[in-house]
Amino acid sequence: MIDAAAITISPLAKPIYSGDWHDKPLRWSVDGPNTEVQQFSTKKDATLYRRIRRQSASLLEASNRFVREAV
Repeated sequence: MIDAAAITISPLAKPIYSGDWHDKPLRWSVDGPNTEVQQFSTKKDATLYRRIRRQSASLLEASNRFVREAV
């Protein structure tokens, strides 16, 4: 699969307000592998996504699995 060290979680320098007025701001970034970047509101979601992405063969597979498991 993916090299575990290739995917890191880091806090964003400042929150990014995205979506509707009631959505929480994005505060965490999951970077890697390569140039992939996903942003999340909570560290819990970022950690879940990192775990899933390490086990997945592609970004699409990881995204679909995250949507199913995060609910």
